[in-house]
Amino acid sequence: MNVNQLIRAHLRKFAEYIPGEQPIENDWIKLNANENPYPPLPEIINDIKKKTNERLRLYPDPLAKELKTKIINKLLKKHNPPQSIDSYFVGNGTDEVLEVIYKVFIDIGDDIIYLDPSYGMYKTLSDLFGANSIEIKLNKDFSLPESLFEAKGKLLIICSPNNPTAKSFDNHLISKICETFPGIVIVDETYSDFTNKTSIPLLNRTKNLIITRTFSKSFSLASLRVGFAISNPDIIKVMNQVKLPYNLNYLSQVAAISCIDNMEKIFERNKIIISEREKITEILNNYENVEVIPSDANFILVRLKNKSQAMYIFNEMKKNKILIRYFPKPSLENYLRISIGTEEENKQLLKVFNDIANNFL
Repeated sequence: MNVNQLIRAHLRKFAEYIPGEQPIENDWIKLNANENPYPPLPEIINDIKKKTNERLRLYPDPLAKELKTKIINKLLKKHNPPQSIDSYFVGNGTDEVLEVIYKVFIDIGDDIIYLDPSYGMYKTLSDLFGANSIEIKLNKDFSLPESLFEAKGKLLIICSPNNPTAKSFDNHLISKICETFPGIVIVDETYSDFTNKTSIPLLNRTKNLIITRTFSKSFSLASLRVGFAISNPDIIKVMNQVKLPYNLNYLSQVAAISCIDNMEKIFERNKIIISEREKITEILNNYENVEVIPSDANFILVRLKNKSQAMYIFNEMKKNKILIRYFPKPSLENYLRISIGTEEENKQLLKVFNDIANNFL
């Protein structure tokens, strides 16, 4: 039997998404996956423990109605979000939310528009569904190019704040894109809790917009995989029809609800991440041939003089058991992405960077 002849034809040369390295040992400083450096609050752990009981033998709520209600009435209340739970879809992380959107809208050969550079999973999903990927390059300053307002396709995906550039895009531009694009516009707000910018207010007057968000980053729940989408009820209805029946497990729902109940403490702690981001930015910008792109996220993008400098720093950091991210693609070949760690982790990062700079930069 030749398995390669049995799989779908367009997958025979499929290149899977490669996530950031995940070492098993605990003595690494992991600044390569944009994870929150702090664990969930004790209150959240306690809520999970209290709910780990006989309820585990039952299936979870397939529509996560309690969680959706909390999202509307507390988590997003200040942004004036849509008020009906019929406007919300909850899934197994943002990646599953995006996959369900693709299931709903994409036929083989459909055009999907996304930006370069941006989150690599968009292209991976496009390849998986046999879509035609169209990359539109950002301007040199990572702003949106004029050509984006003339794009045509089935889906257009904008990550804001963008990964890996860490820059947000203004609502008047996103609104203009929604008006001119003939298909569905997705705004991926994975990192939006680290800035005060969001496109949620646009939802009440825009029918072709989907906003996706996650509990992985600001709420420290990356392992429990909780993501959600907000859109008009007609889109959400079909997303619920095609998802797997129990796509978000019970304990993940418990943890996400607890996060919302404790969100003030969490957001207060996340101010440390923002403060550390600004401190690291200021220090690294003092080095010759080093420039940090202004960030709205829990990571920074650092521009080096050339590709060899970027690769050298990446490898030297790894020798010192500090993981950061290098992307081997033309638009990012002289950049490094660094997640913001704890204060102690950031001190070690800066110490090692200084040692490298004294010997190489």
